[in-house]
Amino acid sequence: MRVDNPNELVGKEVFDANGTPVGWIDKTWNSWNQEYPGYFFGIKPSENTRCNYFRGTYKLIPVSSDYIREVQDRVTLNKTMDELCRFWNKTVPCGPTTWPTDQLIDMPIYDRNHSRVGTLYAWVEQGGNLQNYGCFVDPYLCQTWNIPYNTLMPIPTQYIYQVSDAVTLDKTLDELREYWKQHQRY
Repeated sequence: MRVDNPNELVGKEVFDANGTPVGWIDKTWNSWNQEYPGYFFGIKPSENTRCNYFRGTYKLIPVSSDYIREVQDRVTLNKTMDELCRFWNKTVPCGPTTWPTDQLIDMPIYDRNHSRVGTLYAWVEQGGNLQNYGCFVDPYLCQTWNIPYNTLMPIPTQYIYQVSDAVTLDKTLDELREYWKQHQRY
């Protein structure tokens, strides 16, 4: 669904496609592309959702504006709880190993030279596969590269080289900047 003013959704209760309460929208971020997915939202899970679907996490559940079916006094998603937690509870390749997707959320991201890039907050799924992660770019880089603040930029899944207490990419800052220049549409 096209969302024109994402800040109006902050604080609204969220329900899945079957009417099951998920939680409340707590944060919103701009996307690297205004057409797709437009915006990302962090849903603060309700206690029932947290305990029964999302491994007891207190992390925000990331969804894109493509997941929103309708907005009225509440937000209704076009995904069921089972569809939402399919990627949340999945392990994904990260260099030579696999890592649970839910543990990657909120992790710091560093480039190949150990320079801070930002924080991982979301992912984009298309056709049942993870296509990109959403990196909330470090404010210093936003200022230096003239990237809008409060924007998630794409990190292709194959760029992840290693994960421990942080995500390490196999690209340098300059290589990321060039990639983002190609994918930024403002």
